Amino acid sequence: MKSKILSFNILKETMKKQVWIPALIFLGFFLSLPVMGMLYLEIIQSRDLTQAEAIEAYIRLIAGTRFPFLAMMTMGSALLTGVSSFSWLHSRVKTDFYHSLPVRREKIFFGRVVLGVLYYAVPYLVNLLLVYVVGIIHGIFQGDVVRISLLSFLYQCMFYVLMYLVVVLAMMLTGKVLTGVLGAFVLTFYSPLMSGILQGLASTFFDTFFSGETRVQKFFERLSPVVSYLTCQSGDPFVVESKVWIMGGLAVVVLFVLCFCLYKKRPSEAAGRTMAFFRLGKVIQYMIEVLVILCSGILFYSVAVRGYLGWMLFGVLLGGVLIHGIMEVIYEGDVRRVMAHTWMMGASIVTSLLVIGIYYGDVFGYDRFFPEQDSLQWVDIQVGDTDYSSFRNMYKDRGQEQKEAMEKQARDPQVYEILQEIMENSLEKVKLQDGTEYRKKDGTRADEIRYVKVVYGLGKDRVAFRGYYVDHSQYKQQLLSLFNSEAYKKTTYPLTTMTEEELESCIEQATIISSKGGRTSVFEGNAQERAEFLKTYRAELMQIDEHTLKDEIPIGRMKLTAHWGSKINGQDVDQERAGMIENDDYFIYPSFTRTLAVLEKQKAGLVEAFDPKEVESITLYDYQTRDGEDSKEEKIQDRAQIAELLPCLVSEECDNGYIEFEDSLGAVVEFNDKGYSVTEYCQVLKGQMPDLK
Repeated sequence: MKSKILSFNILKETMKKQVWIPALIFLGFFLSLPVMGMLYLEIIQSRDLTQAEAIEAYIRLIAGTRFPFLAMMTMGSALLTGVSSFSWLHSRVKTDFYHSLPVRREKIFFGRVVLGVLYYAVPYLVNLLLVYVVGIIHGIFQGDVVRISLLSFLYQCMFYVLMYLVVVLAMMLTGKVLTGVLGAFVLTFYSPLMSGILQGLASTFFDTFFSGETRVQKFFERLSPVVSYLTCQSGDPFVVESKVWIMGGLAVVVLFVLCFCLYKKRPSEAAGRTMAFFRLGKVIQYMIEVLVILCSGILFYSVAVRGYLGWMLFGVLLGGVLIHGIMEVIYEGDVRRVMAHTWMMGASIVTSLLVIGIYYGDVFGYDRFFPEQDSLQWVDIQVGDTDYSSFRNMYKDRGQEQKEAMEKQARDPQVYEILQEIMENSLEKVKLQDGTEYRKKDGTRADEIRYVKVVYGLGKDRVAFRGYYVDHSQYKQQLLSLFNSEAYKKTTYPLTTMTEEELESCIEQATIISSKGGRTSVFEGNAQERAEFLKTYRAELMQIDEHTLKDEIPIGRMKLTAHWGSKINGQDVDQERAGMIENDDYFIYPSFTRTLAVLEKQKAGLVEAFDPKEVESITLYDYQTRDGEDSKEEKIQDRAQIAELLPCLVSEECDNGYIEFEDSLGAVVEFNDKGYSVTEYCQVLKGQMPDLK
């Protein structure tokens, strides 16, 4: 009985001394929920939104999916309460005092953990009730507000406890407060940092690597509570997958048991030491050393003029010596012990070299991977000039029509044969003094390069990302033939599978750009007229084939602006999805007669040529020169020569990638547009360069 009363009194005194913690957290939640709710709902009501749209926006505010405030509060509160709850372990006087009381250590631990959770949960819940009042005042406290907000509350609390216990674990492993804070950051961000380093190794040594969506990276990223939390936080607030609850709950239980066991075994004399447990400390030191050594190796390899492995080896050795010395000084607290435990340094360097060797030798056959057609469930192909652009939405985010098209592509023997041939003959990256060169299998240099991104769907949510550099002159016809397939066009152009309702609600603006003359106009019709125009355009887009792309020169292109907050295939149009719609170029060909007729009717017709009267000069650049020579440049200002040259030019922005241009000949057109000087970058059509003598 005395133990219970004393335990309660200790908790009460602790709460009195730490009242500033829940007060500070309450203030943060007050600004993030009620205050931000009032400001945001004022903005919502000033817009022309329906009641349902206003309620959805209000729910997203409470769930924190479009605002960083809740995420910042959750992560910041976990660090604050985790450090403050067990910082007394780092003082030998306080540790001896608490452990000398007639209270079982289990009760002290449980009480501190419970207080740490209440410090976050109570202020959150109170402010959640206050933001309900704000919603009632604005008349949008309806629908699933309570259900989803309480679901979000439980979800936030689960991840808070998870991150809080990670901080507690760091405090248990260390003997100084500063070391404990640094340890919390190491435990939190070690796995994503290691994931990034392994991705760097893959992009360095694998020719077909273009995405970090590998099993190894996913494994490491999911070990970080912050990365897992932010990934889930960016999802749909209306649905939380059951596996999130299961995995989150299991992680909380494992961390709680681990923290409790360490607390029970932690010696009182550990206070004041850098690490409370020598053996665990050495394991953590080993992990940190391997991380830094790998990073050092990649750094020296990447900054070297030529990608010699010798530079990477030098970086590994230098990084190993430096990080081991620093870690030993920190652990031992004595600069004279800088080279203690050299066996640890040796183990870290050997491990790092082994990891580098696995990637360098492609031990697991990453570049050689190509699935059997029977195991291929779906395939997505994207052809471009560079590997910098992000890939389109994944299979699970596509509509049913696009999913069926991707599955049809996987069953097409012609598509499978093209992909296999591309894989077997993809170019190899070679790092040279003046940059990266792409070579064929026979060692010769490839000048005309195309980049093909492929996602192979292997079933059970398993996917394989690959990117192939190919010699475009060799595979141009095969890549063109893909456009003969209706399935390929449906997976390539998001516009082709949007419903009529989505065309009207999701597309905010259609901008028409001429291929000659640099003129831009906006389709001026209302939403219904714009949707009808897009239906007309996509009907003609679905009729294109390899002959259209090869033989017809686009007379313009269309850029679409997406409406954020709308839905496509049941998925919200957020920044990422909007970018995927807006980054696509929809070319307009001369054979699109119905599209051109609608544009003419809407007074958004395409300019067929530059106006010679407005052109001030044309500068021609010839990049096809001998080694060591500078590119040739010629500026033309003669009116007759300008008039003769203009019909041969096409804007580079309207290059569909398959037009035959004059080899390495570019042109910069400077013209006057309503009093403004405008520059247009163009290319000269193959075989049409006039004799300007």
